[in-house]
Amino acid sequence: MDFSSLAWLAVIPALGFLVVVHELGHYWVGRKMGIKIEEFGIGLPPRAKVLFVRKGIPFTLNWLPLGGFVRFAGEEGGFDDPDSLASAPPRRRIPVMAAGVIANVITAIIMFAIIFAIWGFPNLDKVMVASTDEFASKAGFVVEDVFVSINGSPISADEQVRQLVETSDGKPVSVVVQRDGVEQTLSVTPQYSAEAQRYRFGVGLGNPRESVNIFQAIINGFTYSFRLLGEMFMGFAMLIGGLLGTNPAPEGGLAGPVGIARLTGQVARSGLRDYLNFTALLSLNLALINILPIPALDGSRIIFALIEAIRRKKIPPEREAVVHAIGMMMLLGLMLLVTVSDVRNIISGEPAITMPPTPTPIVRP
Repeated sequence: MDFSSLAWLAVIPALGFLVVVHELGHYWVGRKMGIKIEEFGIGLPPRAKVLFVRKGIPFTLNWLPLGGFVRFAGEEGGFDDPDSLASAPPRRRIPVMAAGVIANVITAIIMFAIIFAIWGFPNLDKVMVASTDEFASKAGFVVEDVFVSINGSPISADEQVRQLVETSDGKPVSVVVQRDGVEQTLSVTPQYSAEAQRYRFGVGLGNPRESVNIFQAIINGFTYSFRLLGEMFMGFAMLIGGLLGTNPAPEGGLAGPVGIARLTGQVARSGLRDYLNFTALLSLNLALINILPIPALDGSRIIFALIEAIRRKKIPPEREAVVHAIGMMMLLGLMLLVTVSDVRNIISGEPAITMPPTPTPIVRP
């Protein structure tokens, strides 16, 4: 039996771990803020068993393995409970809602730091050949070749490689690469891809890695995570702009649970480093999506608390609950549409996406 077809199951520990970390952030800060917690669940209902009870809070194991949840008092009624989340003032409610996002960012920083400490930090000022197809191999490219120049233009970013190749009009280009410390010159005629509608070398691009100590790894994990968050935010803004017609839509698109499972399986086949790297990227995606001011997400609940703090007047919890319920239905509808697209891509043999995915948002009950 070919077990490689089951590689998509790698999404269960990756996404499940990240969601549990997110909920642990809510749980820990909720406890510190004196919010009553009725249950902490690993996985999604129906409940399989109660693992243990700690300080009156049941920790449960549930049958659906993706994710987890923390149930605060007052989320499903009982808004008048003085210890409920709904009754808490904004100064206590906002930290609880922000804690899940912060936990995911911290997790990404730690995971990147571990990756950099073990496998080195990618030199973002150099571009190397990370993979080759048959055309690239025949052209003379070898994995780990570092680009020095193309037609005399120094190379320090992968976008430069793409731009110079795409504007070559299929004419031979002179490519200088560094291989095992020695510079070599290749004459390559870019291949036109009808599918991508552009000229290409047939190489996957990456950054060469350099050894760093543990302190450098931690600092780099911090700076790299926030750099990626900035790029993800800009990519999301471009995606929204593409939908509104204010700018060209970026390459790629959204991926739902099915698409993420496909991507995770593909990455898992590449090895532990790539799997951990992808999990860290998912953690940042999870943080970014859930801080957006969309009803049912943490960002929206923070907005409600801020409005309440500014007005100095409590918003009726029943009305806020209705807004979040509508938002949850809209999110589930979007998730269904994206899942249909993911399944269609599988049937047609199309790739999942060509950009970091948007994971399933975490919605509070």
